[in-house]
Parts: sequence; C-alpha cells; structure tokens
Amino acid sequence: MADPRYDEAIFPTDLLLALAMIAPERGVQPENLCRGLGFSVEDLSKPSTRVSYRQANLMVQRALAAIPDPSLGLTLGARGTLGSMGLIGHAMAMCKTLGDAMGLGLEHLVLTGALGYRVDLRIAGPQVWLELEHNFPDPEIQAFITEEAFSSTLTYARALTGGVAQLTQVEFVHSERGNAEFAEQVFGVPVKFGAASNRFIFDAKLLALPVPTHHPLGLHQALELLETFSQQEKAKDDLCSAVERAAYKTLMQGITLEDVARELNMSGRTLRRRLAAGGMSFEALVENVRKTRALSLLTHSSVAVERIAIETGYSDVRNFRRAFKRWTGVSPSEYRH
Repeated sequence: MADPRYDEAIFPTDLLLALAMIAPERGVQPENLCRGLGFSVEDLSKPSTRVSYRQANLMVQRALAAIPDPSLGLTLGARGTLGSMGLIGHAMAMCKTLGDAMGLGLEHLVLTGALGYRVDLRIAGPQVWLELEHNFPDPEIQAFITEEAFSSTLTYARALTGGVAQLTQVEFVHSERGNAEFAEQVFGVPVKFGAASNRFIFDAKLLALPVPTHHPLGLHQALELLETFSQQEKAKDDLCSAVERAAYKTLMQGITLEDVARELNMSGRTLRRRLAAGGMSFEALVENVRKTRALSLLTHSSVAVERIAIETGYSDVRNFRRAFKRWTGVSPSEYRH
C-alpha cells in the first residue's frame, strides 16, 4: 500500500516554479512538465498553491528527462534568493545571526521549499553538521533534490552574511554523476560522493556571524506574521483534513455536507462558513479527494479504470472519464501510460 503522505497536498511550489522558469532556457516548454498533474504553470506562482509529493515527484522526473543535465540541482540552488522563499525568507533576513536564521528555517522547513525531506542540525565539536534524510524512497530524483537543497542552503547562508559563509566539506550518499568538478566550484570545498550520509559541514563559529540586514522591529513583525500564517494554515489544514478524511471513508457510497458536519459536531451552515473563511468549499474538497484517489490508483496499481470510477464515487465510468479529463487534461488511460 502506498504511503498516505505521498498524496497530501502540503508542499509549496518553490522548486517546481524554479524548474518551470529554467525550462525555456533549456529548450523545454514548461507546460509540458505540468501536463496532467492537476496544476498549471500559472498555479506554481500562486502563494496558496500546494502540491503533493506525488505531483512534485512526477514533475521533477519529467524535468530531469527533458533536461539531461547532472548539474541541474546545483544550478537551481545557486540561483536561489531569499525573496524566492517569501515570508520565511524575509523573516530569516531580519534575524540577528546566521544561527538564528538557520534555526528559523529549520523550524519552518516546508515553507523554505523543502520537498519530502527532513534536516537535522548537529554540533560535532568545532563543526556543525546539517544532515538531510529523505522521507520517501525515490532514488530517481534524490540526487537532484539533495544537491539542490545543499546548493540553495549555501546560497542563502552567503546572502544572509554578505558572502562570508564558507563550508568545510559536503558529503552526498549518491554516487558521482559526472558533475564533481562543478559541485566543487559551487561549494568551494571538497565534495565526497558515496558517503554514509548527506552532510553539509561548516565551522560552528559561523553560527554567530551577524546578519547585516538584521532589524529587531522588522524581525518581530515578520515572526508575528509567520505565526499568524502558520496558525491559519494549521486551522485550515485541520478542518480540510477532517472533511477529506470523512469524505474518503464513504467515497464509494457518497457523502453530503450535512453528514460531515454531524461528524464534526457542527451545523452544515457553520461548516460551510468556516470552509469559506479559509477559501475552500465542501464540493472542492470532495472533488480533491476523488482526484487524489484516482491519481493514486492509476499511479500505484493496475486496477481497471471502471473499478477506479466506482472507488471514487462514480457509478458511470463515462462521468469519471469526463471528470478526470477536466482535472488533468488527459484521459485515465493516457495518464497511466
């Protein structure tokens, strides 16, 4: 059974937008990278857009196939800016020290654009180790993801310190792919491939480096905005998740807003009002559950399209095919193949 986290739409689109922006430079139409994934190139520029790991994974795989450059992740990371991270990037730029900024970034890792991985900061004597672990077993894209993550981390660290931040060593679990020389140019230090861990190593003294753009008032304002945003996102996500879980349980039988409202101990009017306050609707959430379920079954199983229609609440397979074409721009059979 597929990991349920695979289909949770929780990831910002920073990395996917960067891929869409570099694609024309490499002779690739960005629309082709998004085709059939449930979002458009324009959607990637919207702050409210969130994608699942499955969607992001497929777009990254397409990009890597269309742009056969082993240094693509390193290049994208080196082109990043604090502004490209939005509110969290602004808050980091207001911090007092590099250590404070890194701590804030790790606390809100997903908002920095992290795609399906976690990062641990360890103090190892005079050194700091940032160790990256992937949450999903996807060797096809992990080298790209890791190299982009470490390259962008160094780019941000240099931006935060006026170019002062330097590394001691970089280690990657994956094998060298013909880009070792470029990697050493990007990081400015020896790069080890085939290591035991993905590790970004620097002198612990760098944590105390001052951030030239530090501003106490600006920092407090940014942190308040970040906290408000996080609370709103959590409240919205919690309610939306509750509705989606209820819809998923009875997807085949059908479910009404009143059914879900009773399960959540509120009236149908209250549920609709609270969803509207978060920019959502009951119908859109149920549709998203159907779409997510259909995409998951088509991706991870050989279940017949007719059965998938039933599993997603469509008694008539023709209605399912029309809905799927509306969601993705392609038919279920085209998507699967």
